[in-house]
Amino acid sequence: MPQIEAIELDGRGPVYDQIKRAVTAQIRSGAWKPGDRLPSEADLSQSLATARMTVNRALRELTEEGLLVRRRRAGTFVAQPDAPAALLKIVDMAKAIPARGQAYGYVCETDDTVPASPGIARAMRLPPGARLQHVECLHTADGEIVEFEERWINLALLPGAAQAGFHTEGPGGWLLRAAPWTEAEHTVSAINADTELARRLGVEPGAACLVLERRTFQGQDVVTYARLTHPGSRHSMTERFSPQG
Repeated sequence: MPQIEAIELDGRGPVYDQIKRAVTAQIRSGAWKPGDRLPSEADLSQSLATARMTVNRALRELTEEGLLVRRRRAGTFVAQPDAPAALLKIVDMAKAIPARGQAYGYVCETDDTVPASPGIARAMRLPPGARLQHVECLHTADGEIVEFEERWINLALLPGAAQAGFHTEGPGGWLLRAAPWTEAEHTVSAINADTELARRLGVEPGAACLVLERRTFQGQDVVTYARLTHPGSRHSMTERFSPQG
């Protein structure tokens, strides 16, 4: 069973959020493994000197977010991770980062209607010069940049993107609501940050980065093409699975 002593509150914000962050940190670090049974709500409440309903809220929300499983009469357990395909599922960073127990931040640097360059036109199966909405933005977790997003949206399919106003909301969440898609394609690669990329990410030139390129489709048409770059020192992916998947 995970040790109560491992739960340390950070003093930031509501107590239930602090409990969520502390539990999430233990799970993400691997200290608490899938199938581990958590201490009871009563024990956690006593150890943390807080109301039992506060502990209940924290554990309930972590259950809704998929990190915990609550079994009647048995207790609360660390959930088994999703299948490996979940590494590449399409997520809204504004929801995914808080679900990890971290504070989310967003900065939009570019939101313009532009003609497709030859390279982007090829990637999006469009003629050069086709109208696209081009967005460049940063996603942060606890104040650190964890993703630089470059995205091109096909305005022939989604003309509303030109007026969506991505200075206040990231394109990922807007697209999940506005753009039905039939397929997605991912390419993952590793690069070293050049001077400009290093400046954007707040890392040293030459730092290792992970790049996820994604195209989403409606039939044969490309809805959007995104290049998502993550500083290697601030990004990790962990999955556990059996030979049967």
